[in-house]
Formats: sequence, C-alpha cells, structure tokens
Amino acid sequence: MINFKKGLAALALAFAVTALASPGYAQEGGVHISRQRAQAIHECSLRAARYPQYLWGNQEIYTYRACMTEHGQQE
Repeated sequence: MINFKKGLAALALAFAVTALASPGYAQEGGVHISRQRAQAIHECSLRAARYPQYLWGNQEIYTYRACMTEHGQQE
C-alpha cells in the first residue's frame, strides 16, 4: 500500500511539473516579435509548404530562406 501511495505522489508531481512547463506558460515569457516579422514568417511558411521535404528534398528550406531574405528578416 505504501508503494502505491509513493507512485501516486510521483505521478501527481509529474503532472504539476508538466503543467508548469506547458506552452501556455512559456508564452508568458515576454518574447514579442514585430508584426512585419510575423507576417514574413507566415507568408514564407506558406510559400515553402508547396515543397515538402519528402518530395523536393532541400527545396523547402531554400524557398523559406530566400523568402525571409526578400523580407529583410533572419530565418
């Protein structure tokens, strides 16, 4: 019975740690990007999505990088 309680305690602790490490919690970290960068990331991701890696090899990342350069942004 004692081992069962220890297991439950460990499981409860794991759930608590997971909840604190969730993406929603991480988003409160104060990382903000400009509207221009967000738009560039969105547009370049859509453009690169036309070339999936399993069909086109490296074309997907090359397209994304070229697009971000056109927008004056880092990858």
